[in-house]
Amino acid sequence: MSQNNEKFANEEADKEFCTHNNFCCNEHHDKTSQTNHHLHSHPHHSHSHHTHHHSHSSSEKNISTAFFLNLFFVFIEIAGGIITNSFAIISDAIHDLGDCGAIGLAFFFEKFSQKKPDKKYTYGYKRYSLLSAIITSLILVIGSVAIIFGSIQRFKNPEEIKSLPMLIIAVFGVLINGIAAFKTSHGSGANEKAINLHMLEDVFGWIAVLIGSIFIHLFQWYFIDTLLSLVISAFLLFHSAKNILYTVSILLEKTPYDFNFEDYEAEISKLPGVENVHHIHVWSLDDETILATIHITLSKDFFPEKYSEVQKSVIEASKNLGINHITLQIDIENSCCDTSCEI
Repeated sequence: MSQNNEKFANEEADKEFCTHNNFCCNEHHDKTSQTNHHLHSHPHHSHSHHTHHHSHSSSEKNISTAFFLNLFFVFIEIAGGIITNSFAIISDAIHDLGDCGAIGLAFFFEKFSQKKPDKKYTYGYKRYSLLSAIITSLILVIGSVAIIFGSIQRFKNPEEIKSLPMLIIAVFGVLINGIAAFKTSHGSGANEKAINLHMLEDVFGWIAVLIGSIFIHLFQWYFIDTLLSLVISAFLLFHSAKNILYTVSILLEKTPYDFNFEDYEAEISKLPGVENVHHIHVWSLDDETILATIHITLSKDFFPEKYSEVQKSVIEASKNLGINHITLQIDIENSCCDTSCEI
């Protein structure tokens, strides 16, 4: 009878714990009444949800602005390239046309990535923005390689270029693409970062065209146009490849690059009542949302009614280190419900 009363008291404490703190809790009781608690929590409050939504809305607006600016200027570039006989302008027009397709794709995936989680995608659709970032960067890599090969061929057969119209078009190119680059420069997601690389490429490319047009006008140095195109393309080829590798690392669930794993483990370990921290996994869904799972072991004389204090402390520590979503399992000494706490 006393054993039943003790079991009933523990269950009541567990219910009070779960109800009071508004989180999900699954209890696993073994034959010796050892208890595991799985705690699922979002450490951010409603204001953080609003900020995250605002970030997505801003990202959509910035990407759409870059798209329409780019599309508008493609037509100017095509006409200008034909009039001036500038290889840099024509190649940039072709590249910008590819940019438009990439940006349009990025806009679609950015919208799609905001869909709520469902039974098919339990973590939501956020990683579709990463898919877009990879495709966009690949287009940039292909475009840069094409320009490099085209520039090498142009070196062998330089042609006369009408420098004054080229200079005027270059000024507009720097301004229009500069606006688009500025609009996407504050994005924190991989998708918007990839688009910003596109815009930066265009800005640098048009600065190269502007400088080249001045030298061509003054000294008839037609090779300057080709040389600067080579330098800019090589620079952006390097950064695009780097962006692809970074995005792939997110898809492979690598620990976020700016997250200090050791600090997090040490912070949780020093909390009152915590004897051991294990089974820690930290990853990112989309380069913005950081998730974590963690097991902590409490001493056997740590009362269940105090679990809520531990849970709050873990959530606070996680929040301070930038984790948006945490799943916590509390174990009593060696009562980890997994046969092995290893994947």
